[in-house]
Amino acid sequence: MGYIQPDTVISDSAMAIYDAPLWLLGLLESRMHMTWLRAVGGRLKTDYRYSASLVYNTFPVPKLSTRRINEIEGLILNILDIREEEGGTLAELYGSPLAEKNPKPMNSRLLDAHQELDEVVDRAYKSNGFKDDNERLSLLLDMYSEKVGKGNE
Repeated sequence: MGYIQPDTVISDSAMAIYDAPLWLLGLLESRMHMTWLRAVGGRLKTDYRYSASLVYNTFPVPKLSTRRINEIEGLILNILDIREEEGGTLAELYGSPLAEKNPKPMNSRLLDAHQELDEVVDRAYKSNGFKDDNERLSLLLDMYSEKVGKGNE
């Protein structure tokens, strides 16, 4: 995911969020959102299939303070800066560390920046963070259930 110029044409197989706030990119790039994607999104072979209706529109987002929003925005700007400074395609920058054949590591600067973003986003959901993705998913499902339940009252 990333930011593109206003004159960029989006292909029919891609998705765009127009006029999105910068902090939203930080949330969508987080481990928290990836945990949600893995749980509710589909797959085509080994690739995730992102769906606006099933993944994006259902992703529970807590109320964020101005301080937290500013913190997330600073971290996502750092990630975007690192991408630009290091150069290369997203595939080159992010590697393929889980590939069975010929795994390639993620750029170490990007890895550190994403881990820092993940910690901040985790604290937005739970002040003392999470021990693993199962704990993240459990909280997200509880939040989703509460959100859906309120709509039925």
